[in-house]
Formats: sequence, structure tokens, C-alpha cells
Amino acid sequence: MPELLKAVLSFAVPLCITLFVLPKFAHIASALGLVDQPGRRKVHTSPRPLVGGLAMSLGVAVGCLLFMPLTLIKGHAGGSMRGFYAGLVILVLIGFFDDFQEVNHRLKFLVQIVAAVMVVYFSRISLTTFGDLLHLGSIDFPSLGLPMTVLGMVGVINALNMIDGVDGLAGGVSLVAFATFALLSFVDGHTTILLLCLAVSGALVAFLTYNWHPSRLFMGDAGSLFLGFSVSFVAIVITQDAGSQVKPVAPLLVLAVPITDTLTVMTKRVMKGRSPFYADKTHLHHILLKFGFTKRQTAVIIIAMTAAFSLLAIVGTLLDVPEYDLFLVFLIYFFSYFSASFFVKRIFSYRRTKENRVAV
Repeated sequence: MPELLKAVLSFAVPLCITLFVLPKFAHIASALGLVDQPGRRKVHTSPRPLVGGLAMSLGVAVGCLLFMPLTLIKGHAGGSMRGFYAGLVILVLIGFFDDFQEVNHRLKFLVQIVAAVMVVYFSRISLTTFGDLLHLGSIDFPSLGLPMTVLGMVGVINALNMIDGVDGLAGGVSLVAFATFALLSFVDGHTTILLLCLAVSGALVAFLTYNWHPSRLFMGDAGSLFLGFSVSFVAIVITQDAGSQVKPVAPLLVLAVPITDTLTVMTKRVMKGRSPFYADKTHLHHILLKFGFTKRQTAVIIIAMTAAFSLLAIVGTLLDVPEYDLFLVFLIYFFSYFSASFFVKRIFSYRRTKENRVAV
């Protein structure tokens, strides 16, 4: 089959399958009670079926099985997609059970670790270098590949899971990320990963037709775990080949917004003596909503921020901008956001006082 036709079908088939099954899954989910109910921390006001993740994973699975080889990977001898598929299955399953009846977060965390270990042992890829982030030479750690892969994948999975709080937000951020990685994979000749990115992008386009504000359904934990695991897998594959044009700092920029938000929120929770997984309303999307932006505007702002960082990653890769310069951009954003987060309450308090004075 011609490569162009294979690429088009890799995008189109998951899109069509996801579009076809989503309303049917939503009907079944509503009958079974597989819905997200409004609550104290939720920004929606009526129940939503939690089937987006199941539909997307089905569409992507069919597309991958039809058009992608099991053998992986440019520059990864003996690599295959087996570990990715195995990890994906157990994550979608635990996400589905969590959507149906909340699963203990320790068990979910353990399953994420197991999925990452499967990638190392069955797909034979691992995170062994951060590249030259500090202008001191490449930061390599070949003997720590397993724990660093687990740490990186679990971190990204939870970052994407935690940003899923407004209609279209997690799906939009993920679509930008996978579209960016599709382009970077094409530039660097990672054909299998290009097809995977196109497949997930097709499923996401279909999902967003139902999830954009006002949404008719949600992706659920099955969806956020599926997307977080997939994007972290892609990021490792395209950056850990010694001959790759795509450096490790590129995915850091693409995912800068969810990573920074998650690290900031978790750090502040720990500073307050709480669990890093304590549920609150301090994420970026909560802050924007409190500032008066609508749900649609909030999603657009964060997606646009992700697109801007992704464009920088693309341009930096194409122009071979030094990694330490790109990392400096990430650090400036991270510390600016982290520092500003401590003044959010003061800003809200000032605004309320000013509004009360105007009202009087």
C-alpha cells in the first residue's frame, strides 16, 4: 500500500469508527449509569456519559492493527509495539473500572507503573537521556532507564489526567500534541510513530465533535489514561534514538502547560501538608474560570498556549536551536507560573473588594 494512502487511512479509519460508536456507547452508558455526575469540584451541571476513552481506544486499535507494523522503530533494535499495546489495554481497563466505580488511587498508580514497565521490557524502549539541557554536555543515564521511564510516563499520564477539567480541554491539548509529534516523526523518519500519531489524532477529532463546549459526553479516566500513556510513549520513542533530530526538550515544550500546572499544584499541596493527589480547584483551568472566562474561552486559551509551545518545539527542531536555549524558555515559563500561583488568592480578594466598592 502506498505510504500516503496508509497515512490517510490511519487518520480516517479511527475518526470514522470513533464517530460511529460514540453515540451508541453514550446511549448504553446512560442506561448503565456510567456517567459523570455534577459535584462540588465539577464545572458541569448535568450527567455526562463517560465513553470517550473507550470509543477512541477502539478506533485507534483498529487503525493500528490494519495499517501499522508490530515492529517498531527507527534506531531501536528489536523494538516492537507489543509493550505499548499491553500497557494500553490494562490502563484502559483500569480507567473504565474507575469511571464505573471509583478505584483506589494507589491501585491506579500501580497499574500505571506496570504499563510503563511493559513498554521497557516488551517494546524495548526507555528514557536514557535528557540531552544537553544545561550547556554542560548530554545528561545520560543508561543504567537508570527503567526507573526514569516509569517516572516520566507516570508523570505525563497524571499531568494529562489532571488537566481534564473543562469541555474540550484535554482533548484539544492532546490533539495539538499528537499533531506536533506526527510532524516531528515525519521529519525524522519514524514511520510507525507517525501512523500512531495520525490514528490518535483522527480519534481525537471525532471525540471533540461531541466533547467541545457544550459537551455531550466525556472521555473519562479511560480516555485520559489512554492519551497520557500514548503521548508519553511517542515522546520517548522519537527522542531516545541517538541519531534522532528530535531532542528530549521538544516533548517538554509540547507538554509544558500540563506538566507545569501539575507540578505546581502538587508542590503546593505538599507544602500545605496534603497529599499531592488531594482534590481541589487550583488548576489553571479553575483559575481562568474564576477570573471570569467562559468554559469555551478557558479551553481555547490553554490549547493556544500549548500550540505556541508546540510551534516553538517544531521550529527549534527544524532550525536545530540549541537544547539549552529551548530549555531556558521552559524554565522561564515554569518559574513564572509557579511564582504567580502564590498571588492568585490575593488577586481574587482585590477584585472582589473592588467590585464590592463599585456596587456600593
